[in-house]
Amino acid sequence: MSADLKKFLSTPKGQLIGALCALGVVWLVLLIYFGSEFLGGLPSADNLEDSKRELKKQQRLLEKALEEERAYLALREKYNEKIRTAWLESRHGMVETQLRQIISETATKLELKPNSLGTVRTSRINEDFYFAEIDIAMNATYEEVIKFIEAISRCKPKLSWRRLDLRPDFRRRFARTNNTNLAAARAAAVQDQNATSVMFNGVIRVIGYDGKAPVPEARGTASGKTAVPAKSPLPGKTPAPAADNNKGAPRK
Repeated sequence: MSADLKKFLSTPKGQLIGALCALGVVWLVLLIYFGSEFLGGLPSADNLEDSKRELKKQQRLLEKALEEERAYLALREKYNEKIRTAWLESRHGMVETQLRQIISETATKLELKPNSLGTVRTSRINEDFYFAEIDIAMNATYEEVIKFIEAISRCKPKLSWRRLDLRPDFRRRFARTNNTNLAAARAAAVQDQNATSVMFNGVIRVIGYDGKAPVPEARGTASGKTAVPAKSPLPGKTPAPAADNNKGAPRK
Protein backbone atom coordinates (compact mmCIF):
# COMPACT_ATOMS: atom_id res chain seq x y z
CA MET A 1 0.00 0.00 0.00
CA SER A 2 1.43 3.30 -1.01
CA ALA A 3 2.16 6.02 1.50
CA ASP A 4 -0.43 8.33 -0.06
CA LEU A 5 -3.20 5.71 0.34
CA LYS A 6 -2.24 5.09 3.95
CA LYS A 7 -2.22 8.78 4.59
CA PHE A 8 -5.67 9.16 2.94
CA LEU A 9 -7.21 6.30 4.95
CA SER A 10 -5.94 7.84 8.14
CA THR A 11 -8.08 10.90 7.52
CA PRO A 12 -11.80 10.93 8.54
CA LYS A 13 -12.87 11.16 4.91
CA GLY A 14 -10.74 8.18 3.96
CA GLN A 15 -12.07 6.12 6.86
CA LEU A 16 -15.66 6.86 5.80
CA ILE A 17 -14.98 5.81 2.23
CA GLY A 18 -13.27 2.63 3.46
CA ALA A 19 -16.22 1.74 5.67
CA LEU A 20 -18.66 2.23 2.80
CA CYS A 21 -16.59 -0.03 0.55
CA ALA A 22 -16.50 -2.72 3.24
CA LEU A 23 -20.26 -2.46 3.70
CA GLY A 24 -20.76 -2.85 -0.04
CA VAL A 25 -18.67 -6.00 -0.04
CA VAL A 26 -20.74 -7.44 2.82
CA TRP A 27 -23.99 -6.72 0.97
CA LEU A 28 -22.61 -8.33 -2.17
CA VAL A 29 -21.69 -11.51 -0.25
CA LEU A 30 -25.13 -11.64 1.38
CA LEU A 31 -26.82 -11.18 -1.97
CA ILE A 32 -24.82 -14.00 -3.51
CA TYR A 33 -25.56 -16.47 -0.71
CA PHE A 34 -29.16 -15.55 0.17
CA GLY A 35 -30.48 -13.83 -2.96
CA SER A 36 -31.90 -17.01 -4.48
CA GLU A 37 -33.90 -17.82 -1.35
CA PHE A 38 -35.17 -14.26 -1.10
CA LEU A 39 -36.27 -14.14 -4.71
CA GLY A 40 -37.87 -17.59 -4.39
CA GLY A 41 -40.07 -16.29 -1.60
CA LEU A 42 -41.70 -13.72 -3.83
CA PRO A 43 -45.05 -14.90 -5.23
CA SER A 44 -45.05 -15.96 -8.84
CA ALA A 45 -48.03 -15.83 -11.19
CA ASP A 46 -48.83 -19.49 -10.46
CA ASN A 47 -48.62 -18.88 -6.72
CA LEU A 48 -51.01 -15.95 -7.01
CA GLU A 49 -53.55 -18.07 -8.91
CA ASP A 50 -53.31 -20.83 -6.29
CA SER A 51 -53.83 -18.27 -3.54
CA LYS A 52 -56.89 -16.85 -5.32
CA ARG A 53 -58.41 -20.33 -5.71
CA GLU A 54 -57.77 -21.11 -2.06
CA LEU A 55 -59.31 -17.79 -1.03
CA LYS A 56 -62.46 -18.51 -3.07
CA LYS A 57 -62.67 -21.98 -1.54
CA GLN A 58 -62.49 -20.56 1.98
CA GLN A 59 -65.11 -17.94 1.08
CA ARG A 60 -67.49 -20.68 -0.10
CA LEU A 61 -66.92 -22.63 3.10
CA LEU A 62 -67.59 -19.49 5.14
CA GLU A 63 -70.82 -18.77 3.21
CA LYS A 64 -71.96 -22.37 3.73
CA ALA A 65 -71.24 -22.15 7.46
CA LEU A 66 -73.15 -18.86 7.73
CA GLU A 67 -76.08 -20.34 5.80
CA GLU A 68 -76.18 -23.36 8.13
CA GLU A 69 -76.06 -21.05 11.14
CA ARG A 70 -78.98 -18.98 9.79
CA ALA A 71 -80.97 -22.16 9.14
CA TYR A 72 -80.27 -23.37 12.68
CA LEU A 73 -81.26 -20.03 14.22
CA ALA A 74 -84.48 -19.98 12.16
CA LEU A 75 -85.29 -23.53 13.27
CA ARG A 76 -84.56 -22.68 16.88
CA GLU A 77 -86.82 -19.63 16.70
CA LYS A 78 -89.65 -21.75 15.25
CA TYR A 79 -89.18 -24.21 18.09
CA ASN A 80 -89.22 -21.37 20.63
CA GLU A 81 -92.40 -20.01 19.02
CA LYS A 82 -94.02 -23.43 19.38
CA ILE A 83 -93.19 -23.33 23.08
CA ARG A 84 -94.55 -19.80 23.52
CA THR A 85 -97.87 -20.64 21.81
CA ALA A 86 -98.33 -24.07 23.41
CA TRP A 87 -100.54 -24.95 26.36
CA LEU A 88 -98.53 -24.19 29.50
CA GLU A 89 -99.98 -25.41 32.76
CA SER A 90 -98.21 -22.60 34.61
CA ARG A 91 -100.36 -20.12 32.58
CA HIS A 92 -103.43 -22.01 31.42
CA GLY A 93 -104.02 -24.55 34.18
CA MET A 94 -104.41 -28.32 34.02
CA VAL A 95 -105.21 -29.24 30.45
CA GLU A 96 -107.39 -32.19 31.49
CA THR A 97 -109.92 -29.83 33.09
CA GLN A 98 -109.39 -26.39 31.61
CA LEU A 99 -109.54 -27.43 27.94
CA ARG A 100 -112.96 -29.02 28.47
CA GLN A 101 -114.13 -25.92 30.31
CA ILE A 102 -112.97 -23.59 27.51
CA ILE A 103 -114.91 -25.55 24.89
CA SER A 104 -118.00 -25.80 27.07
CA GLU A 105 -117.98 -22.05 27.78
CA THR A 106 -117.47 -21.27 24.08
CA ALA A 107 -120.52 -23.34 23.17
CA THR A 108 -122.57 -21.77 25.98
CA LYS A 109 -121.80 -18.22 24.76
CA LEU A 110 -123.22 -19.21 21.36
CA GLU A 111 -126.26 -20.79 23.04
CA LEU A 112 -125.22 -24.23 21.82
CA LYS A 113 -125.56 -27.41 23.81
CA PRO A 114 -123.26 -30.26 22.77
CA ASN A 115 -124.81 -33.70 22.62
CA SER A 116 -121.57 -35.04 24.05
CA LEU A 117 -118.29 -33.58 25.22
CA GLY A 118 -115.67 -36.20 25.96
CA THR A 119 -112.81 -36.25 28.40
CA VAL A 120 -109.40 -34.85 27.53
CA ARG A 121 -106.81 -37.44 26.51
CA THR A 122 -103.10 -36.78 25.98
CA SER A 123 -100.38 -38.39 23.88
CA ARG A 124 -96.67 -37.62 23.55
CA ILE A 125 -95.14 -35.91 20.52
CA ASN A 126 -91.59 -35.93 21.91
CA GLU A 127 -89.94 -35.42 25.27
CA ASP A 128 -91.09 -31.76 25.38
CA PHE A 129 -94.48 -31.60 23.62
CA TYR A 130 -97.74 -33.52 23.81
CA PHE A 131 -101.17 -33.52 22.18
CA ALA A 132 -104.33 -32.96 24.22
CA GLU A 133 -107.55 -33.92 22.42
CA ILE A 134 -111.25 -33.94 23.19
CA ASP A 135 -114.28 -35.21 21.25
CA ILE A 136 -117.38 -33.09 20.70
CA ALA A 137 -120.72 -33.77 19.01
CA MET A 138 -123.82 -31.62 18.58
CA ASN A 139 -126.80 -30.82 16.37
CA ALA A 140 -126.94 -27.26 15.06
CA THR A 141 -127.56 -25.23 11.94
CA TYR A 142 -124.80 -24.56 9.42
CA GLU A 143 -124.57 -20.98 10.60
CA GLU A 144 -124.23 -22.01 14.25
CA VAL A 145 -121.54 -24.54 13.40
CA ILE A 146 -119.53 -21.95 11.44
CA LYS A 147 -119.76 -19.51 14.34
CA PHE A 148 -118.60 -22.22 16.74
CA ILE A 149 -115.62 -23.17 14.55
CA GLU A 150 -114.68 -19.50 14.26
CA ALA A 151 -114.91 -19.04 18.02
CA ILE A 152 -112.70 -22.07 18.61
CA SER A 153 -110.09 -20.66 16.21
CA ARG A 154 -109.88 -17.48 18.34
CA CYS A 155 -109.17 -19.36 21.58
CA LYS A 156 -105.82 -18.96 23.28
CA PRO A 157 -103.69 -21.01 23.30
CA LYS A 158 -104.41 -21.93 19.70
CA LEU A 159 -106.81 -24.85 19.21
CA SER A 160 -107.03 -26.88 16.01
CA TRP A 161 -109.15 -29.67 14.59
CA ARG A 162 -107.79 -33.15 14.21
CA ARG A 163 -111.05 -34.29 12.66
CA LEU A 164 -114.24 -32.48 11.60
CA ASP A 165 -117.38 -34.12 10.24
CA LEU A 166 -120.61 -32.45 9.07
CA ARG A 167 -123.64 -34.40 7.90
CA PRO A 168 -127.24 -33.34 7.26
CA ASP A 169 -129.55 -34.24 10.12
CA PHE A 170 -132.16 -36.09 8.05
CA ARG A 171 -133.97 -37.30 11.12
CA ARG A 172 -134.82 -33.78 12.19
CA ARG A 173 -135.86 -32.78 8.64
CA PHE A 174 -138.11 -35.84 8.24
CA ALA A 175 -139.66 -35.18 11.62
CA ARG A 176 -140.53 -31.66 10.50
CA THR A 177 -142.01 -32.84 7.19
CA ASN A 178 -143.94 -35.77 8.63
CA ASN A 179 -147.29 -34.51 7.45
CA THR A 180 -150.08 -36.38 5.66
CA ASN A 181 -150.65 -33.29 3.53
CA LEU A 182 -147.88 -33.53 0.91
CA ALA A 183 -148.25 -29.90 -0.15
CA ALA A 184 -147.92 -28.68 3.42
CA ALA A 185 -144.90 -30.91 3.94
CA ARG A 186 -143.18 -29.49 0.88
CA ALA A 187 -143.92 -25.94 1.98
CA ALA A 188 -142.49 -26.63 5.40
CA ALA A 189 -139.35 -28.13 3.87
CA VAL A 190 -138.81 -25.10 1.63
CA GLN A 191 -139.39 -22.73 4.53
CA ASP A 192 -136.83 -24.61 6.64
CA GLN A 193 -134.27 -24.99 3.86
CA ASN A 194 -131.97 -22.21 5.06
CA ALA A 195 -131.98 -23.47 8.64
CA THR A 196 -131.22 -27.12 7.95
CA SER A 197 -129.79 -28.87 11.00
CA VAL A 198 -126.56 -30.80 10.69
CA MET A 199 -124.95 -33.52 12.76
CA PHE A 200 -121.62 -32.07 13.75
CA ASN A 201 -118.80 -33.97 15.47
CA GLY A 202 -115.06 -33.65 15.61
CA VAL A 203 -111.88 -33.80 17.66
CA ILE A 204 -110.38 -30.59 19.02
CA ARG A 205 -106.65 -30.60 19.64
CA VAL A 206 -104.12 -28.41 21.40
CA ILE A 207 -100.35 -28.76 21.65
CA GLY A 208 -98.94 -28.62 25.17
CA TYR A 209 -95.43 -28.09 26.45
CA ASP A 210 -94.05 -29.63 29.64
CA GLY A 211 -90.33 -29.77 28.82
CA LYS A 212 -87.56 -28.97 31.27
CA ALA A 213 -86.20 -25.95 29.39
CA PRO A 214 -87.65 -22.58 30.50
CA VAL A 215 -90.20 -20.87 28.28
CA PRO A 216 -88.32 -18.42 25.98
CA GLU A 217 -89.30 -14.76 25.96
CA ALA A 218 -91.05 -13.21 22.99
CA ARG A 219 -89.05 -11.36 20.35
CA GLY A 220 -90.39 -7.91 21.26
CA THR A 221 -90.44 -6.60 24.81
CA ALA A 222 -92.31 -3.72 26.43
CA SER A 223 -89.14 -1.60 26.49
CA GLY A 224 -88.76 -1.94 22.76
CA LYS A 225 -85.69 -4.13 23.04
CA THR A 226 -85.41 -7.44 21.29
CA ALA A 227 -85.19 -10.37 23.61
CA VAL A 228 -82.52 -12.97 22.88
CA PRO A 229 -84.21 -16.33 22.19
CA ALA A 230 -83.58 -18.88 24.87
CA LYS A 231 -81.44 -21.78 23.79
CA SER A 232 -84.19 -24.34 24.03
CA PRO A 233 -83.22 -27.83 22.92
CA LEU A 234 -84.13 -29.04 19.48
CA PRO A 235 -85.80 -32.42 19.04
CA GLY A 236 -83.39 -35.22 19.74
CA LYS A 237 -81.13 -33.15 22.00
CA THR A 238 -81.01 -33.56 25.74
CA PRO A 239 -81.89 -30.30 27.50
CA ALA A 240 -79.65 -28.88 30.17
CA PRO A 241 -80.99 -29.08 33.74
CA ALA A 242 -83.17 -26.09 34.49
CA ALA A 243 -86.00 -25.01 36.73
CA ASP A 244 -89.31 -26.55 35.71
CA ASN A 245 -91.77 -23.75 34.95
CA ASN A 246 -94.53 -26.15 33.94
CA LYS A 247 -95.10 -28.41 36.87
CA GLY A 248 -97.53 -31.21 36.41
CA ALA A 249 -97.79 -34.96 36.26
CA PRO A 250 -95.62 -36.42 33.47
CA ARG A 251 -97.62 -37.64 30.50
CA LYS A 252 -96.97 -40.89 28.74
